[in-house]
This record gives sequence, C-alpha cells and structure tokens, in this order.
Amino acid sequence: MHPHPQKDLEIITYVREGILIHQGTDGGLQRLESGEFQRSNACRGIRHRALNGSLVDSAHVFQSAILAKGRAPRPLQQQKRFPQADREGILRIVVSPDGVQASLPILQDVRLYSSILLLGHHLIHELAAGRGAWLQVVHGRIRLSGQELGPGDGAALENVSSLSFTAQEAAEILLFDLA
Repeated sequence: MHPHPQKDLEIITYVREGILIHQGTDGGLQRLESGEFQRSNACRGIRHRALNGSLVDSAHVFQSAILAKGRAPRPLQQQKRFPQADREGILRIVVSPDGVQASLPILQDVRLYSSILLLGHHLIHELAAGRGAWLQVVHGRIRLSGQELGPGDGAALENVSSLSFTAQEAAEILLFDLA
C-alpha cells in the first residue's frame, strides 16, 4: 500500500491479532502487535501507510478515523498495550480526551472502551445526556437490547441513557462513547 494523505483527523488503530507495521510522515516505522492501540493525530496533515507485519500470517485490525477538534502543534503518534487481563469483564477506557486512567489522549470528545467478555458476562454503560454510542463486536456474540450481534456487527445508539449487553459466547467489543 502506498502512503496516503490524512488531514484534520484523529486515527485510532487496534490490532486484535497479528502484527501491523505503520509508517508515518517522517518515514519512521512503528510495530503494533496484538493487544496494542495506536492514536495518530493527523490534524496538520500526514502521509502514512500500514502494512501487515507478516508474510504468512494475517492481521486482524480495526481502524477508526474521527474528525479532530483542535490542532496539535505537530503530528503525533502514541501506542499502548492494554493486556487482555486488564480488559476482561469490564469496560476498560483505552482512548479519552484527558488521558484518564492511562488511556491514550485524543483531541475530540470521544471515549473508547475495550472489553473481553466470557459467556454470560453482562455490562451496562451509562451515557450522559446528549451523548450517543457505537458498539462494535470484534469477536464472538453479544445480545444488545434484545438483538444478537456477531463478529463485525456494529450498532449505533442515540437518545438512550444507557446500553446493556450480555455475552452469548466468549466475545470482544469496542464501545465508542460519542458527543
């Protein structure tokens, strides 16, 4: 893949399985491995590309681009591993505007949570007034508001005060709490 431009965005990358090699504007390479999240600030414009880090194994990667609110003085990339044990049975904040609980900071009013769920795990997430959510099923099956969601499924929620979901089998989810 050739380098491509991005501007006015915050890019969040999550490597669930495998290895991803990210090349930034400066030509430097970052290696992201399973369980790592990366936040790339492209507010002032960057050229970058991402490649599978293996010639034989596949990589399972999720990437989201969010319009930035404000501008960083220079392009910035940060990455951090959030071990499975730290995400099991809870909503672990991994990205937030203020870097709370050692999460990656972002220039937008977005909070990203990650969770590893065992069969029967039930979680509830309260939403403040005026906020919405996007729930992405990374792996497994969950039940959300009477609807079963499987791998790759997502659900947008607006005008609700909370969302409640239960693992129908071992599962992994990403939950975006959005302004």
